[in-house]
Amino acid sequence: MTKRDHKPSFPLDIEITPYSADIPINRLLLGVDNLRYDVRISPQFCRITGDFIFQLILKHANTSGPLQTRQNLNWYQETEHFKAACTEVMTDAINQAKSAAQVQIDYLAQVSLVKWLMAEMQRQYDAAIQHFKSVIRRHEVTYRVEHHLRLREEVFNIIQRRSQIIQHAGAELFDYFLEARAGLNELRTLNFGQDCLLAEELLANPLLHAPSRPDDFFMMTNYVLLGYRLEDPLNYHSLITILCNFFSAVDQQDEPDEIIKSAENINQLFNLFETRDLLAREKKKKKPDPDQVNTLKSRIRFQKQMLAMIYREFRHEQMLECIVAAYEVPRIIQNYCPPLSPQELLQYLVAPKSRKNIIRKIKRFRKYTGKSVSMARLKQTRRLVHVSREQKRVRIVRFLKDFAVYHRDLNNYYNINEKADSINLIEDKKTARLSRENNTLYEFMFPREHDTGKQTIINHVVIKADVRGSTEIIDHMKAKGLNPASNFALNFFDPINNLLPTYGAQKIFIEGDAAIMAIFEHEGLPEKWYGVARACGLSINMLMVVQRYNQRNIKKGLPRLDLGIGVSFAKGAPTFFYDNDNRIMISHSINEADILSGCNHELRKRFQITGPPFNVYLYQLDTSGIQGKTLLEKNASPILRYNVMGIELAPDALAKLAREIHMKRFEGPIPKLGVDHFVGYTGKFPTLSGNYQRLVIREAVIPEVSPTDFHTIRMTEKKYYEVCTHPGIYEHVKHL
Repeated sequence: MTKRDHKPSFPLDIEITPYSADIPINRLLLGVDNLRYDVRISPQFCRITGDFIFQLILKHANTSGPLQTRQNLNWYQETEHFKAACTEVMTDAINQAKSAAQVQIDYLAQVSLVKWLMAEMQRQYDAAIQHFKSVIRRHEVTYRVEHHLRLREEVFNIIQRRSQIIQHAGAELFDYFLEARAGLNELRTLNFGQDCLLAEELLANPLLHAPSRPDDFFMMTNYVLLGYRLEDPLNYHSLITILCNFFSAVDQQDEPDEIIKSAENINQLFNLFETRDLLAREKKKKKPDPDQVNTLKSRIRFQKQMLAMIYREFRHEQMLECIVAAYEVPRIIQNYCPPLSPQELLQYLVAPKSRKNIIRKIKRFRKYTGKSVSMARLKQTRRLVHVSREQKRVRIVRFLKDFAVYHRDLNNYYNINEKADSINLIEDKKTARLSRENNTLYEFMFPREHDTGKQTIINHVVIKADVRGSTEIIDHMKAKGLNPASNFALNFFDPINNLLPTYGAQKIFIEGDAAIMAIFEHEGLPEKWYGVARACGLSINMLMVVQRYNQRNIKKGLPRLDLGIGVSFAKGAPTFFYDNDNRIMISHSINEADILSGCNHELRKRFQITGPPFNVYLYQLDTSGIQGKTLLEKNASPILRYNVMGIELAPDALAKLAREIHMKRFEGPIPKLGVDHFVGYTGKFPTLSGNYQRLVIREAVIPEVSPTDFHTIRMTEKKYYEVCTHPGIYEHVKHL
């Protein structure tokens, strides 16, 4: 910053955020060499992907028929097969991370796949060249000389275009990989939370499939023309020094480099042109917001001052014309490259001393090739570099944003390479066995590659649906000469049976007007450790079945059917015994689910009159001084329970649910339901069909009430939990 510049005061609406993106894997176990992390990637994935990359190489090499290995290739089918393979391996990593409660296992898998894909691209290119040479050798004796020479020339050109072919094939490969990766972000979020996702730009980084040192054409395509040599007009290292000094002086930042990495920071600090557009749109409104107008005006004054300061800085460093010219070079490269490089074109446009040598190079090219190269377009472009001050300011903003993205990607590239160097991709069985026996091997496989065997039950969840009103319906239907058994089978039990596979549930038994189901979690299958979540999802859908059933009953003049559902959880396996071929399950969770699904008769009569907003309520009776017969009936608990078309979740089940998926707590009023205060938890889980389902759990405190008039005496410290089904609650959560 020059002496006449004054440090600008930042408007309140501008927030500068240092850029930070990392891939932490430091909590994982080091491998057998005590230096790196041992990783083994699915052999089936490697085979499928290797074949796919080989075909990508042939595609981007634009090979002729004799050099191809598979005619009439179905690219859609091939890409879907590759993406499915990526999805399977990464899903396995997510499940392992969930099982170990360690998200860094997922990070390790993603970096390992990136490392393997980058290395495999080089290997498959070399394999393709060997294939081409074999084809040429076969054609030496079986085809005409002319045909043989054409093939040799074609392969020679492919070898000359090595960097370009690998770059383009790598870009396409990573597009498919990133698509598969993004498809699993919802699964990652529901397991680990949104904050645990790796920053998208870490892996969506063009530099990952660039040549070892990005060439000028790559830079112009993805960023802006920069150089690394001292004579290059826009030298990367010089620019970093200039910008770091500038931001240190302006904002007194300890880490100005982290500010430069964010294009959004650049936008807020310098892009007065965008802010002017926002102000113009605001003023065109029928009723402009005066506060917004003043805010935008303040931002424009600040950005104008900042842009003027960086303008003077670049002018002092003689870079203004270089920045303008960097965006003119791509328009003329097809006319002058070859014989010139893009950097030489840039030098010709901005450095008069270099022009004589460049002109001589063009003349030599004419002499030796006989090709005509006109200087007219080059001279015309040189004049275009001398633009107005306003146009230069526009180019400066664009350049700073492009530079920020490149600087960020370059640092991320170094970061990923550093992490990749710390990973030992193991292929030989001996080393893999040694690492596995020492519990230091991370293996990311297809499900069918895991040695599962017979899995032990480690947890189980019980769902009990207590059917109410069935007796009245049966009597009513019999009185009309209808068959209640077939009615229940077709409209209730059969639809529920159809739901069980989607949630991995089993029907344990039917007892009269109640159905009991269970979900088992097995050792070594973390992808299925969503027992409580899936039990809640199944329960919600069971209530939807009953609601549809009731709609038909109302039209037919039949009584409605009500359910009360309880969901309980227990660690370990239940006890099984057999009655002939019938397996019978014994578990205290069945008793707990039975209690949760119950409903006090007196409470049901009371709530039929008041119509509460929720479906589950618990009350603790004040039993001090109870004499004679009260609401507390014989053998009843002092906890009275109302559960009509509701789902009560045991506290232990909620704790397990919080381990299964990432749950967010929220509280506040829900005006549409007339609820002044609501405390809830929400998250999503995957069904076995591949869909995601949202859950909302209501938390409420149990009040102590009088057994005579039922008024609240005090609020206890006990809580209960309801799995919500009201659409208004889910709509409320959606807008949070």
